Order: sequence, then C-alpha cells, then structure tokens
Amino acid sequence: MSQLSQTEGQLLELDRLAVTFYTPRATVRAVRDLSAEIRRGEVLGLVGESGCGKSTAAFAIMGYLPGTTRVDGSILFEGRDIARMGDSDLRELRGNRIAMVYQDPATSLNPSMRIGTQVQEVLREHLDLDSRQVRERMIELFESVRLADPEAIGQRYPHQLSGGMQQRVVIAMALACDPDLLIMDEPTTGLDVTTEATILDLIVELKDRVNAGILFVSHNLGVIARVADRVAVMYAGEIVEQATVGELFKNPRHPYTAGLLSCVPRPPGDDGIERKLTSIPGSVLDAQIEGGESCLFADRCPLAQDACTAQVPPMTDLDGHLSKCLFPDDVHSGIWGESQERNKELIPEEPIPVLNAHSLRKFYGRERKKYLFFGPPVQQRVRALIDVDMKVGTGRTLGVVGESGSGKSTAAKAIVGLVPKDGGKLELRGQNLADGVQHRSKEQRAAMRMVFQNPTASLNPKLPIRHSIIRALRKFAGLSRDESRERAEQLLEAVGLDPSYLDRPPSELSGGQQQRVALAGAFAASPDLIVADEAVSSLDVSVQAQVLNLLEEHQRESGNSYVFITHDLGVVRYVSDDILVLYAGHVAEYGPSEAVLGSPSHPYTEALLSAAPIPDPEAAQNQIRLEGSVPTLHSAFKGCFFAGRCPRKIGDICDTSTPPEQAGPNGEGHIINCHIPVEELAMIQQQPFQNGGSVSP
Repeated sequence: MSQLSQTEGQLLELDRLAVTFYTPRATVRAVRDLSAEIRRGEVLGLVGESGCGKSTAAFAIMGYLPGTTRVDGSILFEGRDIARMGDSDLRELRGNRIAMVYQDPATSLNPSMRIGTQVQEVLREHLDLDSRQVRERMIELFESVRLADPEAIGQRYPHQLSGGMQQRVVIAMALACDPDLLIMDEPTTGLDVTTEATILDLIVELKDRVNAGILFVSHNLGVIARVADRVAVMYAGEIVEQATVGELFKNPRHPYTAGLLSCVPRPPGDDGIERKLTSIPGSVLDAQIEGGESCLFADRCPLAQDACTAQVPPMTDLDGHLSKCLFPDDVHSGIWGESQERNKELIPEEPIPVLNAHSLRKFYGRERKKYLFFGPPVQQRVRALIDVDMKVGTGRTLGVVGESGSGKSTAAKAIVGLVPKDGGKLELRGQNLADGVQHRSKEQRAAMRMVFQNPTASLNPKLPIRHSIIRALRKFAGLSRDESRERAEQLLEAVGLDPSYLDRPPSELSGGQQQRVALAGAFAASPDLIVADEAVSSLDVSVQAQVLNLLEEHQRESGNSYVFITHDLGVVRYVSDDILVLYAGHVAEYGPSEAVLGSPSHPYTEALLSAAPIPDPEAAQNQIRLEGSVPTLHSAFKGCFFAGRCPRKIGDICDTSTPPEQAGPNGEGHIINCHIPVEELAMIQQQPFQNGGSVSP
C-alpha cells in the first residue's frame, strides 16, 4: 500500500508516513511506515500496544511536532499536504476543520481559567457568533456530552471536575465547530461505561450527521468493535494489518493481531470454565533500534522462521484484507498457546480482614446560612459517601465500580488517608486508622499503597522515573542504594519495561508506560493492601493482560490484597473476588463477583453491564442508556438514590421510601438495595429491555 489513489469521498491520505525524533541521546523512529486513508463518513480505528507510534501519528496529522523532528512521506487532507503547511494555514485548520481529543484531559484544560471561558474562546475563534449565541452553543455542547447543569459547569475550574467530566468537556470543545476530521486519541480512557457508551453513540451520530471522517486511537478492542468501520493495527511504528472491523475480529491474518485479541478478558465459557489471560511476551521493539532487513515482530512471534529475520515482509492484499506477514494463512487463535483453565486458589479467610470500613462517610465543602450564623441554609455540603461498608480479606480483591462522580475515588482516598473521613470506622488488620495519612504510623503507611488514575500527575516531571521507585524502596523496604537500583530494575521488568527506562524522565514515556512505572512503585514496599484507582485503564490489552496476571501472581505469592477501582467490567470480572457497586455515594449492590455480575442484579448494575463494550462487532445486546448523570448530592435522598434515572422505576415508592436491603439469591453476602423483590428482578432482566427511545434493541 505504498501508493494510494485519490477516491471519491476520501478525506485524509497517509502515504508512507515516517516520523523521526532527534534527541541528544539517540534517534527515535516513532513512526516508520504508515499508509492509510480515511473517507468521509467512516471511522478508522487505530490499535496497537503503547509505544507503537499511534499518538505520534495523530500529532503529525495535527502538525503538532517539535522542530527537531523529521517527517517523511505525505499527510494529504483533501489533497493538501499538512506536513508542508505553514503556521497560518495550520491555525485555520485546527479546531475548525480538524479537531483532536487528547488522552489526558487534565493537560488539555487551562487550570487557571473557568471551563466556560475556555469553551467560549474556541467558539469565538472559529465561528461568527455573538455573545448570546456563544453561550447557547456552549450549553448545547455540554448537554450533548451529558454534563448535568451546564451553566454551573461553565463556572467551575478544571480541578473542580472529576476525570470523566473533564474528558467530556474536552470532547465538547472538539465538537464545537462540527469538524470534517476528528482525531480521537484514547478519548474514553477515563470515562465510566455509561458515559463511554453515550460518547460512542455521539461519535457515530457525528459521523452520520456531518459526514465527518474520524481517526479513533484506542487500546480498548471492545470500543473499537463498537465504533470503527475499518481497523488498522500498528506495531513498532508501522501498519501490520488492516481490514474491515468484522473481518479483522473474526479472521485476523497477522500473529500480532491474534495475540491482541487473545489478551482481552472474557467471561467464563459455556462450560463454565474461566480461562487465564494470554499475554504477548516481551515488549514493543525499541524505537531507537533501526530495525534492519527483517520483520520487526519476529522476536516475539510464535510463527517466526528463518525467513522472517532475513527479509522485510511485504504488505499482502488478501481480498481487501491487508497483512504484513510472510505466513498469513497460518494465523489462528491457537498460535499463542492453548487456553489454560484459571486456577485461583483463595487464601483461607482470617478472622480479622485486612481492611474493614463501616458506615464510611465523606462530605465536601462547608455549610453556609443566609445570615452567617442563622437563617435558612443557602449552601450545603456535598455528600460524597454515605454509610458505605466494605471488607477486604487476606489475599482477596474487592472491585469497586460505578460512574464518574459515584464516590469511588473518594473512597480510595479516604482509605489511604489522603482525605479525612467525616464518619464511620476504618481499620487495617483490626487496628484503627487515623483520618489523615500524616497521623498514621510508618508501618501503616508502608502497609498501604495507592496507584492513581492519572500517572502523569503522580510522577515528578523534573526527575527520572527511578526516583519514585527507589525512594519507596529505601524509605519502606530499608534497602541500600545499590540494592534499591537492582530491585527497581527487577520491578520494571516485572511490569514489562526495560530497565533502561529508569533513567528516563516521565515526558519520554507514553501514558501506558507511565502507569506501569506507578505500579512498580506500588509493589516496591511489599504492602498488605494496594488501592488501585483505574490502574489499568490507560494500558493496552497486551500489557493489561501482563499486569493482571502479575497482580494475581503477586497476590498468590505474597498474600496481599487489592481494592481495585475500574470502569472496565471485563477487567473487574476477571480480577475481583467481591464487587462493590456505588452510586451517588450509596451502596447499590455488594457481594461475590459472579453474583453481582449475574442475574438478578440492581437496575444500576444492569445498566452498567448493558453499556460495557464487547470485543465482538457482531455481538448483540440490550443497550440501556441512562439519561443525565450522577447527581451532585447536597441533601439526603427522600427515596431511592437511583430513582431519578432508574429504567426499572415502579412508582411513587421509589421517590418516597428508602429501598430495603435484600439478600441476593446468587451467593452468601450478596445484597441489593432496591424496592423490586429479587425474584421479580430475575424475571424482568431475562427479557429484552424496551423503554421508548432510551434503548436500542
């Protein structure tokens, strides 16, 4: 595919694109050979492991590359080469005809400006609108991405929004001018499944409404299966396979693609047996290596033969299915080994759990009265957590799920002492935990570590990454300088990174690589409990499989426990022994993993499961779309906390009475807080859901 012909409706053409960075240490070949095209009205999914060059290709299309970069090949937008454009022409295109949504919303928003001001600035720059029209358009954009109370959102600063809300603001800004080409770099990584489903619906709608072309970069194969028309698989800076989404998922013709598909967590098969995740050994070829006359995937490929190291495989066209492999007919799922039954042996329960939280409460803000000390209240505190109970036993994993704003991260921060609780009890192995981490003993701090959602913000940008790992080893493990360095190298290898990365600053690592560094730092002190807040959300499926297997192996060997917060229900099903479902700070459902994710379940859990993307473009499912978003709670609910959005609401009782706690039928310790009897829930959830326009069959 070295030469692409201009076809009708073609919007973007990448022809043998190569991007090379020249740094003081080495020459980095971020993109080696990328040829693809995007037509109007279609979505091209771009997948591959972290470090394959996906984001660099997206930045090249936008013209966002530093002056020390060499760009070869061409990037034709409607026949004009973006790589050869001047600054004025690029400014005319960016934000107006070409827009981009970045992976990390925190770095896309100005922390010193209100949200509304930033959105209005984009509208005034590119559209001829007066002040009233700008404000109306801003509200319309916020509503289109399901942000509750748009006017109030516009008055807030970025730090006052959750990660998911920040990402929705960035997507709204990108959609402001109805662009012809929309580049989305991991746009749903930080979003919960219901918001993700809404955004994916919005992307499909935009594609159809304005005939836009979309480049969708993602490591989530379920998302790609949901939104893409065609898929290009990238490895070590080059395209190795390209086909329609249905053909690629059903019949991969490159070993790398087959490996990626085998890494995706899936529920137990028809035989009830859960399979262990397969992972691709090794890591992506270092971009500093020239490559030579060989297949770049040969060192990791189970089909590799002598011919693979003696020549560069050509891009073979197999009836429209492109594969850069010498043996495409030999590719099948079994080349990565027979699926193995997962044998997860639980450590016997101890009388005292590792973590015990009882009636945990957390409020934010201050109460204000109309006349300072008296009169009616004019501002109440935000109720982030209300009477939450949870226990984590030795060698067990508690998964915490729920939409953005449900209180998951607040619970995590209260557990590790980053925010003080306002009520309830927290115990670590039977010992009371002080509210603030500064008031806890050194032993308690060493016994509990946290992995944050945003790896960029948790690493010091001015220091090499070895600092965060070695500091933990010396402070909590008591190792010497040389011992710490040796152990740090071992930890990096354990999370799939080369030890040479220790001397690199965070800016030279991709988002997925930064997250692996954060995990290595958490393992450093051998803690009893690791609280992981979206710890694998930014990882590609291969590294995610490595990390999940690593977490399980580490747990089996050391007996440590996890509180695992995630919006990926496939991951939470695989990794968790128990699951806590939170909504607006309240417990919707709690119990053993298979019981919570089975039927019957709380209507909120049902909605989360329905919205979860499935890594199969042909899979059929009921798609429940919840209207609105999680409410910001200032006063206690009069009835059920979920009544305002519940698709199973049965009447006034949901608005006036607190739901009873019911015992679920699927397992000991399974509770559901709902007015509908569990027997009725089981019956109605076995039938297709239909409720006006809220659901598509």
